[in-house]
Amino acid sequence: MEKLLTPNDVAEILSLSPVTIKKWLWQGKLKGIKVGSVWRIRESDLKAFLKTNNDDEEKLSRDDLEAVKRGLEDIKADKKVTLEDYEQDKRL
Repeated sequence: MEKLLTPNDVAEILSLSPVTIKKWLWQGKLKGIKVGSVWRIRESDLKAFLKTNNDDEEKLSRDDLEAVKRGLEDIKADKKVTLEDYEQDKRL
């Protein structure tokens, strides 16, 4: 049976904010399975996503790259970001 990862697991693996991972799931950039109200990502889907994005880095939009940058800064500062914080930042 294939391992299923949570958005938090994927965020930790990629050193990104969980909000970024959830955004990619909502947008369909990262393939995931919705189980009830929670997302799960197959390990093979994460590997395919990484391979695709390593082959063509331009698939990430400017907003995505900025989100990655902010996520890395938040991790370095040990700051927890909520979805509400992200949505509020997105409106500015």
